[in-house]
Amino acid sequence: MNRRVLVVDDSEVTRAILARTLRASGFEVLEARDGAEGAMTALREQPAVVVTDLEMPTMDGFPLLRLLKADPASTHIPVLILTSHGEAASRYWSLRTGADAYLTKDFHPGQLVEAVARLVDEAAAAPRSASLADSDLQSLGPVEVLARVARHLDASLLQATILNTLLEQGMAANDFYGAAQGALETLSQVVDAQFLGVAVAEADSGMVQILLQDPIRAADLEALGALMARNLRLAPGAAVETRVVGDPGDVAVELERVVWLPLSVRDASGVLAFLPRDPHEMAATTGALVGGLTSHLALVLDNARLSQRLHELSTLDGLTRQLNHRVIYDQLTVELERARRYRSPMSVVLCDFDHFKEINDTYGHLAGDAVLREGAGALRRCLRSTDLLGRYGGEEFLAVLPQVDLAGARMAAERLRQGLESSPVRLPDGVEVRVTASFGVASRDEMASSETSDVLVSLADRRLYEAKAAGRNLVRP
Repeated sequence: MNRRVLVVDDSEVTRAILARTLRASGFEVLEARDGAEGAMTALREQPAVVVTDLEMPTMDGFPLLRLLKADPASTHIPVLILTSHGEAASRYWSLRTGADAYLTKDFHPGQLVEAVARLVDEAAAAPRSASLADSDLQSLGPVEVLARVARHLDASLLQATILNTLLEQGMAANDFYGAAQGALETLSQVVDAQFLGVAVAEADSGMVQILLQDPIRAADLEALGALMARNLRLAPGAAVETRVVGDPGDVAVELERVVWLPLSVRDASGVLAFLPRDPHEMAATTGALVGGLTSHLALVLDNARLSQRLHELSTLDGLTRQLNHRVIYDQLTVELERARRYRSPMSVVLCDFDHFKEINDTYGHLAGDAVLREGAGALRRCLRSTDLLGRYGGEEFLAVLPQVDLAGARMAAERLRQGLESSPVRLPDGVEVRVTASFGVASRDEMASSETSDVLVSLADRRLYEAKAAGRNLVRP
């Protein structure tokens, strides 16, 4: 068993005391006067443990520690920090930088021996890297050691810079897709890939964001989306929303070369995918960098996902996923004030599903929920992206139509009526339920300038009941 211990300290007295204590317990002791000499000795001699001071000339303990823990030739060597610094910050940074143990110089000799013996045993049980036999280590000089330190510090600084950018992007995003897009744009600056993508799946739904670096053909892009969903192990039929940034084209890609890295997210599964243009260059230069960032990327995406869910819980109706009553009414008030300020048209459409109680009584409340959910989706698809739709209460829905006068709102309501009627809801037992609704339309132009949103909704409500009285599945006026 390797029982060599390297002691690194600029004080001859301290080195002599440490060496005597360790030799008395059966350890072979190597000595170095500063961090640079300690690095050369550690890389050449491969001791079982390094015991080092922090404050030393030429190179102090922190750069030595970072070099030993970052360099493949020495990363397996345990490091014990032994210093007069007793403050919490010194201990924290030592351990965060990679130290395996920490003692202050007022230690009892038995503590030192016990700590070193434990680290020697752990080192003996750890696997040894093939790079340790590298003959180049025997010719290391001070310049080569400093060059290694600079290289590893540059790599750490690069990773820290990317991490900081990832965190900034995550903090600035409003939802999962914004955070995912910002993260992919950051990674695209250090990963030479044809595309990058991230995906997160919850119990019954998935979210996929893809950033194209090359104009990939549509068929490969569709296959990629399916592959990402498959890697998330989504249940069959689960809803997956995929967003792509970049223009598709005619570039064929080898999807079997895609690199898949799992992302650890709470109560969900996640994956990072990218296709390097040169897989050999990728493995040699940035593979370790990206791999080291996955935990931070997962944290950014997870926080954005949970923030999005929290926002949805406060703004969306839980069943239909449309705006809830409070939010749709607040938005109506905002749009009404904006229309008055700019003297522009604005209308509302109030919708009530026909014979909904009969659906519940005939097929059950779960079927009624399905009708509301699918019916709301059909209504949403018939509206413009600038229109607002919310569940006003029970089986009633309110649509707010900015920049639309009464005639335009009547046409929009007719599209809603036809869209709903042509979208029967298929229940789990295979039965199809035909759904219709009645619609009341009202416009800002029909109100006095001092009247509130209540008046506008009340007018639409009266017309809705006129449509009901006239036979249902109608639009009024």
